[in-house]
Amino acid sequence: MGFSFVPLGIGFIRLLAAMPPSLGVAIGRLIGTLLFVTARSRRLVCERNISVSFPELTLGEQKKLVKQCFIQNGVGLTETAWSWHRPMGFIDDKVVVTGQELLHAAKKKQIGVLLLCPHYSMLDLVAPLMHAVTGRFVISYRPNDNPTFDQVIRRGRTRYAELVDVRALREIAKHLKKGDTVWFGPDQDMGPKGSVFAPFFGRPACTVTTPSRLARISGAISIFLDLHRDFEGVYHLSFVAMPDNYPCEDEVENAYQLNQYIEKTVRNHPSQYMWMHKRFKTSPDLTNQTLYQPD
Repeated sequence: MGFSFVPLGIGFIRLLAAMPPSLGVAIGRLIGTLLFVTARSRRLVCERNISVSFPELTLGEQKKLVKQCFIQNGVGLTETAWSWHRPMGFIDDKVVVTGQELLHAAKKKQIGVLLLCPHYSMLDLVAPLMHAVTGRFVISYRPNDNPTFDQVIRRGRTRYAELVDVRALREIAKHLKKGDTVWFGPDQDMGPKGSVFAPFFGRPACTVTTPSRLARISGAISIFLDLHRDFEGVYHLSFVAMPDNYPCEDEVENAYQLNQYIEKTVRNHPSQYMWMHKRFKTSPDLTNQTLYQPD
């Protein structure tokens, strides 16, 4: 049997959670800096994404932004540790919320809410942040391939929310029809099946049609979540209504509107987005994408 780093990683996450928050953030920033230097393949993905999305930046400015992305994701590791292991309610006094009246109106009408939230660097912290606003909700997620680590993820997230496999569309729709709030990440390239191409930072991006389909079959209202952290460690959540005609019958238009919402919030805080994902992996002609191939 080969040595597994999973138990070591799980133990380190517990250790991060037990540290004073300021020390945990400092270590997270250090981890991000180290990964910027050592994680060459992920750095290449981030560099290519930044170069095509922010061509107006100089090469030096792009490199600085790439490094900041890694640092912010390192802080995200510490925030994951907090989310999974710190006491319930630990973050409640550090949350600033706008637009929550949209959630209240949907709840009053007993209408489900499909919460469209990009993959920010503080991804797992969304659970306690949302819990502070709405109480328990539902998270759609893709189970981890490692069963041990997936169990840890489930244990950490289910403190705040019920989990449902992102591929179980009927189950997600059932929650929405019951009036639940369901978190959904709509911004990853999942391949051409069930997707269309729409502009994202001026480049065609393979965009899933699942959100609009779920909204149509369930009658749920679609709300966008804009999320960022500031320098004082305060987390800002803004709930924004999608356009009145979302979703329409034109899936390309739906994807365009969604991508524009994501682009707008990412431009405000570009280093807090997960640019390590291969967002432009699939090309419109369905040939092998060369953007992420080494020179």
